[in-house]
Amino acid sequence: MQATIGITAGDPAGIGLEVVLKSIPPLLQSARWILFTDREIFERNAARLQSPLQVRWVDCSAELSDDPVLFLRDLRGDTSSVQWGKLQTQAGRRAIEYLQAAGAEALGRRIDAIVTAPVSKEAIGGDFHGQTDYLAEQARVQEYAMAFFSPTFKVVLATVHMPLREALVQITKDRYVRLIRFVNAHLPSQRIAVAAINPHAGEGGMFGREDLDILAPAVQQCASEGISVSGPHSADSLYFRAHSGEFDVVIAPFHDQGLIPVKLIAHGLSTNVTLGLPYVRTSPDHGTAFAIAGRGEADSTGMKRALELAMELATKGTKST
Repeated sequence: MQATIGITAGDPAGIGLEVVLKSIPPLLQSARWILFTDREIFERNAARLQSPLQVRWVDCSAELSDDPVLFLRDLRGDTSSVQWGKLQTQAGRRAIEYLQAAGAEALGRRIDAIVTAPVSKEAIGGDFHGQTDYLAEQARVQEYAMAFFSPTFKVVLATVHMPLREALVQITKDRYVRLIRFVNAHLPSQRIAVAAINPHAGEGGMFGREDLDILAPAVQQCASEGISVSGPHSADSLYFRAHSGEFDVVIAPFHDQGLIPVKLIAHGLSTNVTLGLPYVRTSPDHGTAFAIAGRGEADSTGMKRALELAMELATKGTKST
């Protein structure tokens, strides 16, 4: 049986619908796809792109068939005032509605996976820290992680969207022991490398003791449990070593250390994957791209890869791994 995969439209002022419309056609035969959106904004994007895509509006996931069409779930929100390329509170509210609806369907086991188009945290506002945190809270899971899958290696973030000063406070031996065990459980039989916090892994304590006093003991404890983990390794060379095949997964201590190399090495080909959810969730590694929204210029490579990976993981019966 084909996997059923939900797609959220993301911020309707951004490029989400454009990249979905561009990337989905060759995949329609391989899974059942349902897009959570609003009719007006979808039709506006389809008209702008002159998309020949075959679509069918449905009221619920139970109405899906194996026909090679894109099924559309109309959440009946008013998007008539949404303008491409502008930061708008109304657009942020619609993005959350799409996400909430898709998450509920996945938790109800009516869809097997979710692919999320990009949203604007600023447009959503409040205490929204990202789609990963939102879906984890909705699913009531305590242990989860943001990972990025590239063609040659994976990156898992120890801390995500917070100031660097706060991220460093969050890093403890116990946190790393739990994270290494978690990564090993969700990505079994992988060679895990822990990236250092300080230059040259602290150079024996000369450039800071965090790597000696926090990361090294966590790595040693997990290695003694039979986990294939090593480090902390100096970050300035580690990511290329992983890219060259020495390691399968790198655990990065904070957001930019992990995301800069993976986006540089695999720009457009890396995919955001949430580990720990009771269903598969993927997302392209780019943002809303307001500067080019509505122009038809967006590169859909990242979205196509996110769709393909969701299909691959869902078909394997893998839950966000």
